[in-house]
Amino acid sequence: MMAETTASSPKLFVFSTVEPKDELEERFEKGYQFLTSITKGLSEREANDALNTSICRGIQQHEDISLGLVYIILTEPQNTQRSYRDLTLLTRDGLNLVMTFLNRVIIEKYTKLLDAARIQVLWFSKELVRNQVIGAESVCNALLRQIAGGDISPKNIWLAETLLEIFLEFKPWFEKQSTLVAIVVYTYLRLLVDHGSLKLAAFRQKEVDLCCSLLRDKILDCLAIGRDLVRLLQDVARIPEFEKLWKEMMQTPATLHPQFSGVHQLMSIRTPRKYLISRLTPDMEAKIYFLLTKVRFGQQKRYQDWFQRQYLATPESQSLRCDLIRFICSVVHPPNEILCSDIIPRWAVIGWLLTTCTSNVAASNAKLALFYDWFFFDPERDSIMNIEPAILVMYHSMRPHPAITATLLDFLCRIMVNFFPPLSSQVRQGVYTSLKQILEKKVLSSISPLFDNPKLDKDLKGMIRTSFAEFCSLESELPQYTLSAAKPDDMLLPPADPVLPSVPPICKIENDTESLPVIPDGVTLPPTAMFSDDDEDDIPLGSFTDAGRLRRSRCFLLGAFCCAI
Repeated sequence: MMAETTASSPKLFVFSTVEPKDELEERFEKGYQFLTSITKGLSEREANDALNTSICRGIQQHEDISLGLVYIILTEPQNTQRSYRDLTLLTRDGLNLVMTFLNRVIIEKYTKLLDAARIQVLWFSKELVRNQVIGAESVCNALLRQIAGGDISPKNIWLAETLLEIFLEFKPWFEKQSTLVAIVVYTYLRLLVDHGSLKLAAFRQKEVDLCCSLLRDKILDCLAIGRDLVRLLQDVARIPEFEKLWKEMMQTPATLHPQFSGVHQLMSIRTPRKYLISRLTPDMEAKIYFLLTKVRFGQQKRYQDWFQRQYLATPESQSLRCDLIRFICSVVHPPNEILCSDIIPRWAVIGWLLTTCTSNVAASNAKLALFYDWFFFDPERDSIMNIEPAILVMYHSMRPHPAITATLLDFLCRIMVNFFPPLSSQVRQGVYTSLKQILEKKVLSSISPLFDNPKLDKDLKGMIRTSFAEFCSLESELPQYTLSAAKPDDMLLPPADPVLPSVPPICKIENDTESLPVIPDGVTLPPTAMFSDDDEDDIPLGSFTDAGRLRRSRCFLLGAFCCAI
């Protein structure tokens, strides 16, 4: 049945000498030892009969033999073909157990796999797709999550390219998996931004061809992505193939599908959380969750520095900031216990991501990601938790990082007009609705300290008064400004030069049904924290009428929601 293996077979995972042996690898080795104890010294036919007899005795035997064969596939390339054949013949559950353990290996341990084992994981996954095994799409989804954004290292490119080749080779099977199609489009549209170097030109063209093909042929499946599909398409709109697709989506959408009515249809569909989660690797997701649920306010710097060294240290990695901000705003909604504790709040982590950004283009895209849920905010369908971080970043930055507050306010004023000129009135209404909800739910008790801040530049004050007249006090007469809208076609395309990009098309925010917890009386909140341990700028807060309430704003965000509804 298989060649006899030695006790010194390759390990599955790599660990340091001080780490204990991995529990998952021990489970695989146990199955491997059980398998070899049955087949040792037997011919192939005798071994096959012995395994069939043993596997019928119970669930435990079936699990041990299945995992033993998987272990051989992943660690002994010379025996993979025969072991895979035996696995498909012996399985009693359609490889369901195998899928479960393979997904665990990919999601929990992929970064610790030996290089040879990684190659075998991809080979195994390809065979599952080739044989159209039920559940093969879940393995593909797990592997797609391990493609890190902002990372053009050889290993990351190899994984992205290998998976792309699998999807192209087995396209008839792939196109039947509607959820996988949408995940693939979302993933590779996002990765295209990172793959602009000449050495990746051939791979980049394959990505372009696949995404354009799927968007044309499977547009209804891609509609499930919702508004963030528009955001990603804006980033690649300068590529000729996508520029042509943009024009069709804007002018003749029915040519893509009779049921597709245009970009506004995408704007009305929320982006499910699974797509936003998919652009963070499981390791990134775990570390962000740890930062936002375990780390105390004021003690975050060393964790932030560690995260930045690992994931945000290269020029290419700056594009990852958008993924992180979208994830924090739309996926991480802390419960009442976290909000009322001394754990670092979401706005402080986002402020750190903004202040440490080293690219103008990435900074502009990060601002867009932060305000993205404001533009078509609907209090009947959307969660205030999605818009809370942006206003608190501006509010809490007035003293330690005044440039951040000014930049965000300037961005918000301009984007209402230029985001999508044909629908600028709807965008303005969405922003106004967001601000009204912020006041109604007591995220801030007053916006006046923010909009009437005397430290703001005079021109910016005038722009704010023009854009948000009903939210500003009437203490002084300031010049009025008219913000001109760019041409609609220009808004679809980012700039060719490496400067701040034109504003992209709009879409509608996620329908989040979660309710807001009530904050108990008498809760004492921690003092306002900074984004890092940098020294504060000498800007007094005495002129801010609500400085005493600044500390409580985080919990007030969730108050009185039930009675308001």
